[in-house]
Amino acid sequence: MTALPLDLIRSARSALQGKLPVSPCLELEDGASRPGRVFVKAENLLPTGSFKIRGATFRLSTLTPEECGRGVIAYSTGNHAQAVAKASRDRGVAATIVMSPDVPATKIAATERWGATVVMAEPTSQARRALAERLAAERGLVIVPPYDDLQIMAGQGTIGLELAEQMPRGVPFTVYVPIGGGGLLAGVAAALKQARPDVRIVGVEPQDENDAYRSFRTGQLVALSGPSASMADAIKVQQLGNLTFPLIRTHVDDIELVSEREIAQAVVTCATSLKLVVEPGGAVGMAAALRAAAAREERAVALLCGGNMALERFAEIQARAL
Repeated sequence: MTALPLDLIRSARSALQGKLPVSPCLELEDGASRPGRVFVKAENLLPTGSFKIRGATFRLSTLTPEECGRGVIAYSTGNHAQAVAKASRDRGVAATIVMSPDVPATKIAATERWGATVVMAEPTSQARRALAERLAAERGLVIVPPYDDLQIMAGQGTIGLELAEQMPRGVPFTVYVPIGGGGLLAGVAAALKQARPDVRIVGVEPQDENDAYRSFRTGQLVALSGPSASMADAIKVQQLGNLTFPLIRTHVDDIELVSEREIAQAVVTCATSLKLVVEPGGAVGMAAALRAAAAREERAVALLCGGNMALERFAEIQARAL
């Protein structure tokens, strides 16, 4: 059985100290929500604008001098791309990133600004991975996966260790975590269930991008044939990883789906009430947390996992929220 030991997550935290800040845990106070009911972990405020910098920085820190000389390659819809690009530049390592034309142009440009070389693939997670693996074999590059890697998951799991210290003890709470390939959910759930077993963990994905929801309920990996039309572009991965899925089954309590309108409303709430720019994929956990807090007595914590959104998208998202 796949395991993600707490010691490995603690090692990742030690490696990140001095390199990355601790993201704040903020309370939502907007007059509509009862005080002390909804909190957010603002990962969108980290360098490169998402939680991905944690796993990328830890993974790059483990490279040998020989591997650094070969260079790295990653595949991503944007946030992992920027994270690997920055972590590689910080380590002095050449980086190639496989992306696709459906990725927002702002994310492609941001990746190139960090010094990475961008190569285009067809717009599916399978196609991006296949091209990255072929180029790695041809050029001798080290693959830095977006989620299906224990060191990457350990880096993301440092969020759980921080949250265990930021939330009060003796008070039950539920953490709502967005799902793409499952690395964030697996890492955070493994950390919290080992450090704070009283915490409830819920994964969240869009209704139209429901492979994790179906996999969790059937006990078998379900793959979608292609990306959906969901606005949550950052988490449109069509199948959980072979390593992330067993960890999710072990440590996660439930997986929920949210509608496009709920996602849009969560983006707007983050902007108007928290003054935070959060992209749709980064706001799906907030959508579920707001719904849960309104429906039942619960202290809900949403991971705002990314904020890389062009501001011109906000008007369109605001219209969809109404």
